[in-house]
Amino acid sequence: MLTTSRSRRATTLSSFALLAIAFMTGCSTDSPPQHSERLQKAAGLKVFYVETSKELWEKTSDQEGRDGPDLEIKSTSKDLDNGLVQVALTGVSLTNYLRVLDYMGHGGADSKNFGKHRQAESIRMYNEISGVLDDTTKRPDPKDPPLRAVVDDAFVEAKSK
Repeated sequence: MLTTSRSRRATTLSSFALLAIAFMTGCSTDSPPQHSERLQKAAGLKVFYVETSKELWEKTSDQEGRDGPDLEIKSTSKDLDNGLVQVALTGVSLTNYLRVLDYMGHGGADSKNFGKHRQAESIRMYNEISGVLDDTTKRPDPKDPPLRAVVDDAFVEAKSK
């Protein structure tokens, strides 16, 4: 009887351990290896511009259902003559935006989405911004214009039709 009790307890503990591991890995993202370095670069910027369509910006920056200081995205925007909007983000907001894009584009899961997110628009935006950050090898001079990523989503719309 004592052996059976120990066996059940060991089985129960093993099951809980496996569930905990599955839960922790199931909620993580498949972040690119350079993600942490990109966040650090972004955090140090005074301002970063994203020029894109209003629709793509709204889809990838939607704040509904998100909260917490690591997810808050504060921005200002203005319409450009070419039909795009120019969105200005502080370094902290850019860092938070990259976290959201990473989650939505690289496999984050939540209670509404039992599978993992692989949102094409978030992947595209993440890749464009990352390219600018990756190309920045030294601290920008204060006299230099702010870094910017131009993301025209025309090909995304064409592929979805």
